[in-house]
Amino acid sequence: MSFPKNVTYKCEVWSTSTNLTNLKLWFALLPLSLSYTGLPTRVKRFTLLRSPLGNKTSKDQFERREYRSYLSLESEKVSKILAFLDVLNHLNGIRSKVKIIKDTSLRDRSS
Repeated sequence: MSFPKNVTYKCEVWSTSTNLTNLKLWFALLPLSLSYTGLPTRVKRFTLLRSPLGNKTSKDQFERREYRSYLSLESEKVSKILAFLDVLNHLNGIRSKVKIIKDTSLRDRSS
């Protein structure tokens, strides 16, 4: 069984967290060769009535901030991508969407 020689794997990760320090610590653990992009923060505001029956002017207002970022990693070795995904599984408080692309033409374009 032979494997193609010009295969490059690209891993794209979109991360979200409500705690900015968790997200910053995660990026501090990444190798310096990886670059990430901070995406706009989503802010959700909502208002709750304190007393639904009588006093309509008594309200509490809340806000939830969701910090987002994007990271991409390219490698010819599958083991490097799998090791990165293993680190993603052990994160607390950070949700991630992962997309892996197998591309035979990525290496030809960079040459």
